[in-house]
Amino acid sequence: MSHPLVDTVAAFSDRHALLDDEPVLVAVSGGVDSMTCLSVLRRRGIDVHALHANYGLREGADADEALVRRWCTEQSPPVPLSVVALDAKARAASHDESLQEAARRLRYDALATEAAEIGAPAVATGHHRNDQAETLLLNLVRGSGPEGLAGMRPARPLEADPSVTLVRPLLNARRDAIESYAESTGLPWRTDPTNQRHDYDRGVVRTDILPRLESHFEGATDALARSADLMQEYVDQALRPALRQRMTRTYTDRDEGGALSVEALREAPPVWRRRLLLEALRRALPTAPYSRAVAEELEALVEAQVGKRVEVGAGTVWRERGQMRFVPDAATPDPLPPTSVEWGTPVSIPQGRLRVARCDEQPSSLNPGTPHVAYADADRLGTTLTVRSWADGDRIRPLGLDGTKPVSDLLTEARVPPHRRMDVSVLCGDGRIAWVVGHRLDHRVRVRPATDRVARLILRPREKPSDN
Repeated sequence: MSHPLVDTVAAFSDRHALLDDEPVLVAVSGGVDSMTCLSVLRRRGIDVHALHANYGLREGADADEALVRRWCTEQSPPVPLSVVALDAKARAASHDESLQEAARRLRYDALATEAAEIGAPAVATGHHRNDQAETLLLNLVRGSGPEGLAGMRPARPLEADPSVTLVRPLLNARRDAIESYAESTGLPWRTDPTNQRHDYDRGVVRTDILPRLESHFEGATDALARSADLMQEYVDQALRPALRQRMTRTYTDRDEGGALSVEALREAPPVWRRRLLLEALRRALPTAPYSRAVAEELEALVEAQVGKRVEVGAGTVWRERGQMRFVPDAATPDPLPPTSVEWGTPVSIPQGRLRVARCDEQPSSLNPGTPHVAYADADRLGTTLTVRSWADGDRIRPLGLDGTKPVSDLLTEARVPPHRRMDVSVLCGDGRIAWVVGHRLDHRVRVRPATDRVARLILRPREKPSDN
């Protein structure tokens, strides 16, 4: 005989197409929600696998693990189970995260790894309707926009692996129905006391605020969850289509991040301007913080001078000519320290490969027709050649000019995009800049009529994605 909760989960899962593909990996803590999720899906005949994360943070952690192991083993046939030991304290310290956030990220990373290992297209969690109400309240007091007020979605891409779908088949079930199911079927579970702690925001909402609301407004939990459902409909049917249309007109994908049109941002109403900036951030730098504070920082760049930037943790947003450029950290090279350059031996630099060679005879023309080649007086280059990344304060006397100028001004005049300037290196002779590689030679090392030996400076650039 089917249990009412099984029917509720089946109807919700079918409506949102949550469990169309198998196997399904279930995140199981040992609490009533996750144990019920695992049990109900198994009862529906779904090929389930389980993953339990043991953080070792509290006294009952090993007992939680033992309960999950025992239950999975006792089923016929047994439920495949993986147990992972995760060090949330170490992650929190190394990434400057709260213990809760560190544990969450480690857990989802482990779920993504296990899903890939067993070929599971979906990962299921035990979030339910009361969790949805709590999430709505938390997002409301944090000042969230429409998507935050839509609460948790029935399904979304798994952060650690977007090819895997995170599903919440119990999201339409109340906590009391879940506990009733567990009691009536003899399903074991353990209670995590940290869920009730008042030093966690969700614990305050769960044990204090929601019960007070329920005591004054009967059905408040369901009403809040229903509000989240209605907001999800609005977001899906109105906000997101409008956002996609605007992004199509204003945003360009790049091999490295993406770009937003500054003109389009200026023309957009403020509410859409911030929304476009956050959507570009989500697409180009998906692990960056996603908040109103970040949106306001980015919005200030719209009227900032070219070259200004905002560091967003996962990358950098640059104000460039006509566009806001979103560049991931992986696309930004580390600064090149002073590196010795031997005559005739290529050296790898962020721009490509640099080689300094002596010419066997005087070149017929000192104009090579490309910025990637320059000719210099070999004796005036100096006895010790090095190459390094350019730095603030560097100056050069450009070929043909009387005075010196900052390398930064030279790159601005050359219209090098700000996010590309970090790639630029300088060749130095005896500590003095001789060539801003690929751009300008210093006047003091030019080839003169009396020059005896000529050096050929060659850059073999690596391919770069277009910025046009």
